Amino acid sequence: MIVLLSQTQCYRGDDDLLSIQLTPYTGNQLQIDGYYYQIGYDDQTIFSAYFFYKNGVLIYCGGAEPSLEEMDNYIKKFFINSKHNKYMKYDCGLFLIEGNNIKFDRWYPSEKPYKAFVREGVIINDTTFHITKSYHSAGITEPRDRDEMYYFRSFSPKPDSTNVIIK
Repeated sequence: MIVLLSQTQCYRGDDDLLSIQLTPYTGNQLQIDGYYYQIGYDDQTIFSAYFFYKNGVLIYCGGAEPSLEEMDNYIKKFFINSKHNKYMKYDCGLFLIEGNNIKFDRWYPSEKPYKAFVREGVIINDTTFHITKSYHSAGITEPRDRDEMYYFRSFSPKPDSTNVIIK
């Protein structure tokens, strides 16, 4: 069953609502013609690929690969050989950039109902941002400190942000 709660977002069942409204990104604080990734604590693993789109949507495609080239291949398989991002709620979310601050909100895979969490941080430059806290979208939990650096990687062709979860 699908219940429409706003003009821009679609939710199923008792899943958390996202706290960010769909807002087009018109700034230039971050490059968005590719994806952002983290480097693992072992300084070797590449993981957590996020695509940000001008329409304010983000697509998360996970991954844990030993090199950027292998992450690129993982992403190609994720988007090209599968329609995973079109149907899985926990691959979708919204982001907002205000000044040099970034905030994104997405669902996380867990037992249903899905929980949504916000990550917040500071933009270092147009290819790097630093997430410093995370909290439940509904404010049920206290913010937790984070120390997550994300780095930009150009990627073409960039996958489409169209999905059935956020419209």
